[in-house]
Amino acid sequence: MSFIVDFLKVFMPLLVVIDPFGTLAVFVAMTGSFNRISRRSIARDAVMYAAAIILVFALIGDIVIEFFGISIEALEIAGGIILLLMGIEMVREGAKPDTSNEDIKSMGIVPFATPFLAGPGAISLVIILMKGPYETRVLTIISALLVLVIVYIFFIYSGKILEILGDKIMTAITRIFGLLVAGFAIQYFIDALIALNVIK
Repeated sequence: MSFIVDFLKVFMPLLVVIDPFGTLAVFVAMTGSFNRISRRSIARDAVMYAAAIILVFALIGDIVIEFFGISIEALEIAGGIILLLMGIEMVREGAKPDTSNEDIKSMGIVPFATPFLAGPGAISLVIILMKGPYETRVLTIISALLVLVIVYIFFIYSGKILEILGDKIMTAITRIFGLLVAGFAIQYFIDALIALNVIK
């Protein structure tokens, strides 16, 4: 039971920040006119490059922090701000960047791999989680890859999933995830203030 709780503490924040549901809606909207082969190619590129970006920051993020002299508390506050802005945008259904004219061959990398999947919010969260104990670091990598597997499945079956859920349910789910993201952001603020002995 303890392992499950520890896993969910890492998995759920990554799930709501990467937001498979919200990205799925964008994927369907942007690739609806493409053939099946093109859609699968974009889905594969998006997940592969997003995984590479997240793994790089998971493995050397700590080195980057030390090199630039950034404390974990500063990162938590910065990450919290990013997550809060992201959460507010998700709740309000903020507009995604206009990528209607993007080259199909590179669409998997930009905008789907980054900034949609491996955006600043996900990168900040991964670096913060990787500052934890060894078990948390292992769970972070596993959870991030698992979320991306879920994203890939969503992309492959995007048409059927959207037909089942419908636009209204998808929108509601994205808004709920936005609220959770904002909640995680506030928690990071509180954790940083406690670590700095600003509050107890």
